[in-house]
Amino acid sequence: MLGGMQSVTDDQRVSDAYRRWARVEAGEGSPRYAEWALGVADDPWLCAAIAELEPLKRQANLLFAAARFEGVPLQPWSQVRDMIAGSWGRIRATMLARMTQTNEARRMATLLPAIAHLTGPIALVEVGASAGLCLYPDRWRYRFGPGRYAGDASLPLLETEASPSTPVPTHPPTVAWRGGLDLQPLDPDDPETRAWLEALVWPDATGGVDGARVDRVRTGIAIARRESAHVRRGDLMTDTRAVVEEAARHAPTVVVWHSAVLAYVPAAARVDFAELMRELPVTWVANEGGALELGPPAPWARPGDFVLRRDGEPLAITHPHGASITWIDDLPPVASER
Repeated sequence: MLGGMQSVTDDQRVSDAYRRWARVEAGEGSPRYAEWALGVADDPWLCAAIAELEPLKRQANLLFAAARFEGVPLQPWSQVRDMIAGSWGRIRATMLARMTQTNEARRMATLLPAIAHLTGPIALVEVGASAGLCLYPDRWRYRFGPGRYAGDASLPLLETEASPSTPVPTHPPTVAWRGGLDLQPLDPDDPETRAWLEALVWPDATGGVDGARVDRVRTGIAIARRESAHVRRGDLMTDTRAVVEEAARHAPTVVVWHSAVLAYVPAAARVDFAELMRELPVTWVANEGGALELGPPAPWARPGDFVLRRDGEPLAITHPHGASITWIDDLPPVASER
């Protein structure tokens, strides 16, 4: 029976988690999702239904993406609550079958400054690669603010707001080989991949579809379909070494990067992965939530910030979806505690 085996504590944990997500994750940037999350938090039936899922499947962004994938429109909570409850069987099945695999290409604009110092061709490895859309930094042009461009003008554009000290690359890297790992890789040639990746795009500040982000998803898929990357099914702890060894056969410099991946990995495994990255002959670029301990602390990161790190060392604060990057030298002295 729905909720029959769940304790009140589990239901309350779901409610508290959705309330926090509304405040910290969605906030003013996505008021529609903040409203939905608060609606869930105040709904005992939905909290009980969600509490029946394993913790990894209770995420707000997974629920909302699954609901939209199953046809729920971006309307006020009062208009969609009964749609979600009435379609719960299908939505639940989608949540169980799929993962939050947001493949935001603009994150590359906040990753690139971490490797701006590298010269020569690189072999690029991404863990948690999804459909591999962030494996093509050389197939985009970048704008890091007024007059700060990198890349050929004929390429599609990625824009981010970069603080003055951010080391903007003069040009994107030459990628000699590109590959990655994912527990459930998505095929760019599969029409459902596009539908799922678009469902994962959060509504914009007006509460409607974020057309710019959807366009980036579609452009990224088109790029990935033209030039396949070597993305394989695998676990970052057990399979990264083999992918790095393969990558090293194609270029003298191997870069391993990832963004918004390690929050889904148990804390002990994160520690082991960080040790593996320091052991392997790679440049390791991590762009993850500031609360994750992957190296020296970043006390200047606020809730909701991502911290960009190279080989564990914190370099900058970034927006989770690539909208901005603030280099550590541009943080207020009090905030940076340096």
